[in-house]
Amino acid sequence: MESIPPSYTPSPPSPSYSTQLLPGEQTVEETRRRSLQTQNIGVFRRITDSITLVLKDQPLGSITPVYGRNGRVRGHIFLRSSEGLVEVTLKLEGHLRLETSGAAITTLVVSESYSLWSSSSTAGSPCPRNLPFAISCPSIFMDGCQPQPLPPSFENKFATCSYTLSVVVSRPRRFLSSNDSLVVPVCYHPRSRPHTSMLPSDVPFMTTVKSSPEEWHQVLSTMNATQSSRLAPVQCLLFIPSVQVYPFSETIPFHLQLRAPSSSLAPFLDKFAPDHSLPVLPSGKINIRVYLLRQVVVKVFEKQKVSKRIIGEGKLTYSSPLPDNHHSYRNVPLGEGIDCLDWDGELRCTEDVTVGSFATNPLSVKDFIVLSLEPLQPLKCPLLASKYFHPIRLVTDPWSDHAVTW
Repeated sequence: MESIPPSYTPSPPSPSYSTQLLPGEQTVEETRRRSLQTQNIGVFRRITDSITLVLKDQPLGSITPVYGRNGRVRGHIFLRSSEGLVEVTLKLEGHLRLETSGAAITTLVVSESYSLWSSSSTAGSPCPRNLPFAISCPSIFMDGCQPQPLPPSFENKFATCSYTLSVVVSRPRRFLSSNDSLVVPVCYHPRSRPHTSMLPSDVPFMTTVKSSPEEWHQVLSTMNATQSSRLAPVQCLLFIPSVQVYPFSETIPFHLQLRAPSSSLAPFLDKFAPDHSLPVLPSGKINIRVYLLRQVVVKVFEKQKVSKRIIGEGKLTYSSPLPDNHHSYRNVPLGEGIDCLDWDGELRCTEDVTVGSFATNPLSVKDFIVLSLEPLQPLKCPLLASKYFHPIRLVTDPWSDHAVTW
């Protein structure tokens, strides 16, 4: 017996939505965006003897044209003379050059060509001297059969990713010089944002950790002691904003706590008080650093090259000890005979960082928050040096274009 599918009633059309609130409605959360039209109102011009290239929608004062992901390349070409032309072509090209151990490889990541005018398709009509155009930047390239995100403009001693926009004016071969060309370097700058907001850097850690503990992520590491010292290891608790995706234009707050018996914390202090309680002021016997580290990994012909550089140094301020009964941000209360030292701090990228974290198959740019504890006199200190790398992601834009208040 043939089965008959059940009948279905067509669904009603989806309701219309509007950003305008109706009576009784209220906005729970909103991420505002600045209009790109109000930002990019500048014009870029490049002029030669025979060709003038004008690019619109540029940041004011920019000396290099800048385009984002799927960016619209819009402008026009002005020709000093259009007589006897065969074709006018606009080309967008991108090259990724990688080098390691003497081996180098260049990959063509973008190669787009657009014919703006051709004598073969205009039935003898002369070429206009003013040629407008509008094209879009691609967002991916093919690495073999695998699509990869188009890398941003980037330069490193082992890797360079560069893009150019070219105008080629072709003439008949009977002329000595058959082609005129104009080549302009362009910057591909895809924008990225965190998926949620970050705590403002001026909000004290102790103010938010009790009311909003979900806003903080705990990074745990250990500073061990030499075997001969018989000291207990020092627990290192670094608290960073839980989003772990940070704009390089904003300050990243953090809090550092060291937990151990007072004997293990002694190298961090000036001296012990007579009653063996912890003093307030830290000393310089152990260098405490929290910083941002960028790692660039290049792979060429099964060979890998890694380069690292510090892109931001943290500022630490020693904070007063908490009351003994304050354990709101600890996974477990302090044990018997365990003391702690606390610091508040801030991290910020240096101004030369203009590219966020990204990864393609042959090239990756990774970022880390590093906690480094290094004795100034390693042979005399009972504690061993410790360095912990916690991966994060840096992005170009903040979550919101307006300040978040708490």
